[in-house]
Amino acid sequence: KQWYQRRVRGLIQGMVKKCLDPSEFGGYMVDDTVYCYEGSESLKIAGGRSNDNVTLQTFLNQKAESWVGYWEWLNEIWHIKNAEGVRLGEAAKAYVNHIRNVSESQEPVYTVLALTPCAKLWPWLGQQIGASENNFGVYTSWVKENLDPESTGYKKYEQQVEWAYEAGTVTADKALKIFTTSMQNEVNFFNSVARCGCGANVPSCFLLLALLLISSRLYHP
Repeated sequence: KQWYQRRVRGLIQGMVKKCLDPSEFGGYMVDDTVYCYEGSESLKIAGGRSNDNVTLQTFLNQKAESWVGYWEWLNEIWHIKNAEGVRLGEAAKAYVNHIRNVSESQEPVYTVLALTPCAKLWPWLGQQIGASENNFGVYTSWVKENLDPESTGYKKYEQQVEWAYEAGTVTADKALKIFTTSMQNEVNFFNSVARCGCGANVPSCFLLLALLLISSRLYHP
């Protein structure tokens, strides 16, 4: 437990401990807003490369539209005129670059896989910290909205990947590598947020454990 406590920090623990610096939260959200924009662009790229699979192409295009919606909603809140004007933090930049590289160089379905940790980890975290019933101070409404344990949207991502695996388009080794890299980028992005110390009894010192647990249970042949 202490091993995880020394290595896991950032956004989630800051909210659980009610010690998250508002400036750190603002910086994270600006980065996340641009992440949504860049994610939509990567989905469009993958969709444009999926002409031989109408079902996958439709899914990618629909998700691209959804991510554009997230971007437009968040840029109004955070007063961002254009994504190009934001200097991303190193963790967010690495994450964006990973997704973009997958969308440009791998089979399009791997873009779906690369975005699955984003869809899957957040509700899992919400379940672990009791997002539905606990109090997180000024961040309570954000936690309830963004870490909803009842969210199951990730299952549609997994379904696309499972179909591709059954068709032989996805291999277990490459899938695990891409998935694990995305999950680690999620961890790094959360941990890029500075916060107060993690006490010995804080139940949210588990983000790297989530990486190990979730990645070990997905996409095995």
